[in-house]
Amino acid sequence: MCDILLLCLIGSQNKHWLCMDYSQFKASGLAADDFFCKWVLSPDIDTDAFWMSWLGSHLELMAQVELARRMVLEMALESDENISEIVIDRMWDNIVARTNEVPLKSPFNFSRWLMPVAACIVFTIIAFTVYRYHFDVSHSYTTANGETRRIQLPDGSMVTLNANSKLDVPGGWQRPDHREVWLEGEAFFKVRKQKEDGSLTKFTVHTNDVNVEVKGTEFNVNTRKQQTGVLLSEGKVELFLNKYGQGDEVVHMNPGDQVDFSTKKQTLVIRRIEDPVSVYSWKDNRWTFDKTPLSDVASLITDTYGIKVRIQGEWVSQQKVTGIIPSDNLEDILASLESILHVKIDQQNKEITIKREQ
Repeated sequence: MCDILLLCLIGSQNKHWLCMDYSQFKASGLAADDFFCKWVLSPDIDTDAFWMSWLGSHLELMAQVELARRMVLEMALESDENISEIVIDRMWDNIVARTNEVPLKSPFNFSRWLMPVAACIVFTIIAFTVYRYHFDVSHSYTTANGETRRIQLPDGSMVTLNANSKLDVPGGWQRPDHREVWLEGEAFFKVRKQKEDGSLTKFTVHTNDVNVEVKGTEFNVNTRKQQTGVLLSEGKVELFLNKYGQGDEVVHMNPGDQVDFSTKKQTLVIRRIEDPVSVYSWKDNRWTFDKTPLSDVASLITDTYGIKVRIQGEWVSQQKVTGIIPSDNLEDILASLESILHVKIDQQNKEITIKREQ
């Protein structure tokens, strides 16, 4: 009967989770499980139905589940503790305390059915609290030199944040008209489609230069060099340019379009990119170059690793780079450039000098 109920609640698309024997999992295994992580970070009807029923039948594993829950939260949330997380911890402590209480003696074994019901009720409250925390509280994500970071937004959309970048996610995501973020630096977005009353709801990325509005698509946004560059990978984008004194100008983008706009300089460039993947290959820890000027490569190193690059000599400055270079290690990048260009690269403190090989 329980399996039939779960199957009805979870739906055919998630049947494979019913085949998992989670009772054999340790805390580390649960923390690495996608379905468990989804329940902790962004619970929905399906995950709540499964995990509340499962916990009701496996109260002896609460300690393992709690440890796994903490692992997931520590990986996903910012290091600063906040009131919402404290509330969740206190509620969990109450659950553990109740499960350790010795039930009153009775001619009937009420605990066999009472404890699972109580656990389901309390876990509903916990899931709702986590849900409210994840959707209502603002988050700010940052990356350091040479660091990239993957972020799952409350609606399930994924963001890959490039080095030396910042993404602000305000609260209020429980409202479908409030899917918006603010970006400084560079990020690749994979936006999940979301419907309200049968219509797709918009998702907005704000920068100093533009507002990027989509309803479900993949695109790259780069706000460096006092401008914003938007490259569309798939789907459609409406780009609202922040033009002083002229209102917003709208640019409709198609896959392969690259739009660069600077509010400060009031310059607009629209071009086609034959190989869009090469522009955002950084998210897979590699840089792709096709006759790229060495000065552009130097700027990329500075943006990513925060190190100034000086190019000595006209011959060196005219060199162009073609090839694919791993981007997650600065020493490997410099070694690859020396091999490709036959130049000498010296690094001292926070400055790199590129000169002609003697």
